[in-house]
Amino acid sequence: MGDTSTDVSPQRMSTRTRNPVNYTELNQGEEAVFRSPMAGTRGRKKRVANDAVADLSSSFGGLGYNNTPPKRGRPKGTPGGGGSVRSRPTTRKAVDDGVAEAEDKGLYGAVKYGKKIPEAIDQWIERYDQNYPHAITELHQFFISICGCKGILTPQMSATMEYADIIRRMTEDFDEDSVDYPLIQSGAVFKKFRLNLHNFLHTLVEKCKSSLMFDNRLMDSIIQLLTGLADSQVRAFRHTSTFVAMKISSALVDVVIDLVSIKERNGKQIETEKAKIKQNSTGNEKLEALMTKKNEIEEKTEEVRQMLQYLFRSVFVHRYRDGVPDIRSICITELGNWMVVYPEHFLEDSYLKYIGWTLYDKVGDVRLKCIRALMPLFGKSGVLDKLELFTNKFKERLVSMVLDKDQEVAIETCHLMKSIYTVFPTLLSVQDCVPVYELIYASNRQLAMAAGIFLNTKVFQTAEKPAKISNPNNVPLIKDLIQFFIEGECHDHATYLVDSLIETNPIVKDWATMVEMLLNDQYKLKPDIETRLIEVLACSVQQVATGECPTGRSIIKRGAPSTKESREQMEDKVRLTEILIPTLPNLIMKYIADRERVVNLVSLAIHFQLDMYLASRMQNNLNELMKALEAVVEKHVDEEVLHGVAEVHYQLSVHPTVGPQTEAERMKLIDGMALQLRRSANRVEEEQIDDEDEANFVCAIRRISAFSSFMDLRQWDMWDLMLRIISNYDRGDSKRDVHEQAILMLFMQLNFDLFNLLKEGESVKADAVKKLRKRRDQLVRILTETLETGASGVEQAYLSMCDLLIMFGPQMAQNAKSNHIKQLVLQPDEIVIRELTAFLQINAFAESENDSKLDQQEQIELMHKKRKLVAQFSKLIIHGCFPVSCLLPLVRNYVSHFTDFGDIFKNLLYKCRDVDFVETAETLVTALQEMFEELLETKKQLDPLSDSFNALRDLAKRFASAFGSDYSKNRYAVATIHKSAIDFAFRDFDTTPKGNDKPPKNLFFLEIAIEFSSKLLAQDKAAVMRYLNKTYPEAAPGKGQWEPYKLYIASLTEKRNDFNDDASSVRSFSTVRSDSSHRSTPRGRGRGRGGIRRNLDF
Repeated sequence: MGDTSTDVSPQRMSTRTRNPVNYTELNQGEEAVFRSPMAGTRGRKKRVANDAVADLSSSFGGLGYNNTPPKRGRPKGTPGGGGSVRSRPTTRKAVDDGVAEAEDKGLYGAVKYGKKIPEAIDQWIERYDQNYPHAITELHQFFISICGCKGILTPQMSATMEYADIIRRMTEDFDEDSVDYPLIQSGAVFKKFRLNLHNFLHTLVEKCKSSLMFDNRLMDSIIQLLTGLADSQVRAFRHTSTFVAMKISSALVDVVIDLVSIKERNGKQIETEKAKIKQNSTGNEKLEALMTKKNEIEEKTEEVRQMLQYLFRSVFVHRYRDGVPDIRSICITELGNWMVVYPEHFLEDSYLKYIGWTLYDKVGDVRLKCIRALMPLFGKSGVLDKLELFTNKFKERLVSMVLDKDQEVAIETCHLMKSIYTVFPTLLSVQDCVPVYELIYASNRQLAMAAGIFLNTKVFQTAEKPAKISNPNNVPLIKDLIQFFIEGECHDHATYLVDSLIETNPIVKDWATMVEMLLNDQYKLKPDIETRLIEVLACSVQQVATGECPTGRSIIKRGAPSTKESREQMEDKVRLTEILIPTLPNLIMKYIADRERVVNLVSLAIHFQLDMYLASRMQNNLNELMKALEAVVEKHVDEEVLHGVAEVHYQLSVHPTVGPQTEAERMKLIDGMALQLRRSANRVEEEQIDDEDEANFVCAIRRISAFSSFMDLRQWDMWDLMLRIISNYDRGDSKRDVHEQAILMLFMQLNFDLFNLLKEGESVKADAVKKLRKRRDQLVRILTETLETGASGVEQAYLSMCDLLIMFGPQMAQNAKSNHIKQLVLQPDEIVIRELTAFLQINAFAESENDSKLDQQEQIELMHKKRKLVAQFSKLIIHGCFPVSCLLPLVRNYVSHFTDFGDIFKNLLYKCRDVDFVETAETLVTALQEMFEELLETKKQLDPLSDSFNALRDLAKRFASAFGSDYSKNRYAVATIHKSAIDFAFRDFDTTPKGNDKPPKNLFFLEIAIEFSSKLLAQDKAAVMRYLNKTYPEAAPGKGQWEPYKLYIASLTEKRNDFNDDASSVRSFSTVRSDSSHRSTPRGRGRGRGGIRRNLDF
């Protein structure tokens, strides 16, 4: 800015003083103050606040400033003196340090550290009364400083320059090296900066509202400066000033509310005084004083409203659509607050429309602020009529926002929809409610619960708290719940419905009423309602007893449950036990013919508080339960039903008091099953069976196999019988089922035998170990034969073999307390590895035409089985049962099956990397080489831009990312990859002078190896270059065909600075081994301390 003559400033100042801007000009027109927010004049002229500063030459002389405004940049000399003062030259850093120190001690310091804010404001008010120019400059400097600007504002600049020129000058002094400013900075110092600034602004307005606010100087200067800053192109100015302007507006709203309250009291006093005068005909001095006060209050109220209106039109109207999301959020949040505290003026359609328009904002946080701004409005009963038009106008948008991609927005919108329904019950149609109903089955638990609260509000408002006896009032509501579940057709599992409602809807826990509805025929429930009601009952009992959410909805809670939560869970468990112990046997017997219902009913007994059988003298009910379970075993041969009964028997058997009471019934049941199996087996061996005998034999083996998964059946000695069944049974359709059950029984019995042996500890006997080893070898032989021949039960054989290898794997030797146990360690031979690998390849990775013909549920179940196969094989590598090289068949399918098994593949690579870095690298590069050779066989001429080659390159990129960011730890592994890649690329390379012009056929593999170059340290890149030049010096790259070689060289030389070969440089691939010394990371604490970095001499 150019220089200004000394005689201009006083004249300019006095002219501006004589022509102040009148706020009332904004109100000229037909619209009311708060009803038509339109963009007002932005470039409002600054006016002088007081004639006392008209003679600036004398004032500035006393302050030590020249009368001429300073040129561009900071004033010469010290921050407080003019250029004529002799002083040492001050550096920019020294000035900044001085400013920072002054700021920390002033208003900025009080806000920055949040200490003694009221005291700082009181001191500033005293300075304001004593020396207005200095005080107002200090306040302006504060607003500029909180924007992160280091510019210095002087009283001379504040008094003589337009605000636009001041802001322009401050923009020039802005620190361009930093993108942070206090409002968005992180760290301990600025953690509470927004809160402190909010408190400061509200305290400032509160302390000034009685006098200084209406002196025609303070608020005018603040508003004009903030309006100019909010219109700046500098984000820090715009963001911070918008925050300040909105917070000041909020404080002004509070002032208006106080004035309105005072005005109401004043009006009552006037009415009272008028009544007194009318009765006594006395003087009216007090009435005149009250009338004068009334006029004063009205003037103040009108002036504050004008300030608010000017800020709204000059700041809010332009910034609510700013490009910075947080600026938009600030505007909407404060507007919502104004509507809550001052609805008489702000809760109008002319203001609500800004929130409605912003509902379409592209940023989720801004949409969230809109929803949260609307939420409290629907809770204010006196203003609901003002919301009806807005709600109708934007209803469609609000309904769509329950499906917002931002989960938090969707959750809050569901809560808002509940509030809307409460206020306007007829506004939402059934079609509007459907999206919310569907969210009850959402994977996000908070969203599902919010949708459940909406459903409760709409349907279950009259639900009563459950008790130990049935409640007839809840019967129709339970019917409505089941009908909702049936008609929804959104999900086949009630567990998600129960989880959404269990914390908010009491009827979900009204087990007494549910049981009464099932047992009492007077309710005449339809079969589908009975089935769904039993499912809801089972899911509710399970979740209350275990506290576990359904799969996919689990929430992470820090620490153990609170005392209150534990007490409530125990009370619920006791109540459900008291209700179900007497009724469960009757329920089972009533629905014993229906498989689906029996499965759910039998599962209820698992969650009982079993102590209550004896504590409450319910032994008769226990006996009835045992008889009911025995009837279920006789009636059903379904695997799920039998496993449920077996699990209940197991839970009863391990209980210290209930176990002995049920031992006789359990032994009787298993004796009967074992006897039936032996008789049927004998008839099978004698080959004297018909179809009925075959069916009885299958049923018998299914029943006892289910119990073998939960209980040790060694006293019935079924081992040899199962071996004979596997060897001899060959009856058509039932062969596979029988073999699977027999293999499972052998495997589980071996588990129990091993468990009993390990339990003996060091006292284990050699004979017991020998017997267990014999049985193990027998089972391994059977499983291997089944895998080789693809015989019936091959899937169970695969799973059992994997678990068997892990059980008797290397970890057994590490954890063994006895030398006898170490003899049981099982080393798989090549046949086992080959057969397991082949089975995995065929059943998990091979595509089948039949897969596409399956329905969705069948495809999900099939994928679950495939993932189980891949996971089992992966565990063999992780636990050291298989070498890392067995990773090969998995990584070859890394890209093609990443969608199905990506999480398993990634975790497997990370685990293998920890097991053996180098061997993992060798396996990965081998997989890449094999796939490259297959690519060469299918294509006569390789195109590096083809999809197949890009897929291979993408696979290499994913492998490279699996090595992590610790290059020092990875260097041996990555070096192995590059050595192998170079050798592979130049394999069969003609090194004769006539032949070396032609590139080798595998040269394009170097483009694959480029993906691993970024994982090399600088010195290792140089070592790879030396190896390449030393091993294949004949390589003479020509044109075109040698492009992969050139690209590979470039990947090794880019971003490499000159360096000396030190002890850590890689010199030779000859020492790259997979031994433990090379796999270990540098020892010592910290990076590179306390250890010797290994030499890799290439």
